[in-house]
Amino acid sequence: MMTTAQLKQLHAAGMEIGGHTHRHPILAKLDRTEAQAEIGAGKVWLEDTLGDRVRLFAYPNGKPGADYLPEQAEIVCGLGFEAAVSTQRGVSTAGTDRYQLRRFTPWDTKPTAYAMRLLRNLAER
Repeated sequence: MMTTAQLKQLHAAGMEIGGHTHRHPILAKLDRTEAQAEIGAGKVWLEDTLGDRVRLFAYPNGKPGADYLPEQAEIVCGLGFEAAVSTQRGVSTAGTDRYQLRRFTPWDTKPTAYAMRLLRNLAER
């Protein structure tokens, strides 16, 4: 979606660049060795490209139990990421597993719809 030059520009401008995987597979469909290789290769490529440590990870598609499994969260931790985000709706709290953080995705263009989505998200603690 971006060129390497654009990625470097974002990083140079102060944006945090997080890891994903090397080829965007659904991690739950891979065995442990394949999943570790995918996650690790993406991290290594980004760190080599940016000349900086990559601290955060986002699971491809990101649905817990369908797109990734708890064992992949363990791999992410073991590879030195500090945290990871899923696409599970809801609010992450101090007690949330930092390798399975929930996210709020505000896709709405109208203030009322945005407010309703925010309220639904807050209700899913």
